[in-house]
Amino acid sequence: MRKINIAIAGLGRVGSQFLQALLAVNRDEVKVIAVAEPKEDLPSVKLAKEKGIAYFRDARDMLRALEDSIDILFDLTGDALIRSDLHDILMQTGNKKTVLVPEPVAYLIWVLITKSASEYPY
Repeated sequence: MRKINIAIAGLGRVGSQFLQALLAVNRDEVKVIAVAEPKEDLPSVKLAKEKGIAYFRDARDMLRALEDSIDILFDLTGDALIRSDLHDILMQTGNKKTVLVPEPVAYLIWVLITKSASEYPY
């Protein structure tokens, strides 16, 4: 059985809902292993910590620390600089395993796992 390790960068409006949806899937094959969010006082950060998910204040630090143990990194920060930096880190470290997923693809996955586009927290 293949296991997919997921990390989420950005736990704001979209990221927090996405985290909850992924946790609700509750499958052994899909595991959220880390999250990154600069605002540590958010309920979604507290939830992640309660679930034993590694927490980082910065997505770049998360990617550097976990390197290729992340299969999929959902970039839900909405920040073009962070997105560019994440790509740079992947190239600098030679990480060819981690897939960086932007928000439009996250939206597609949201629709598939929740069966509803109307619930997506734009």
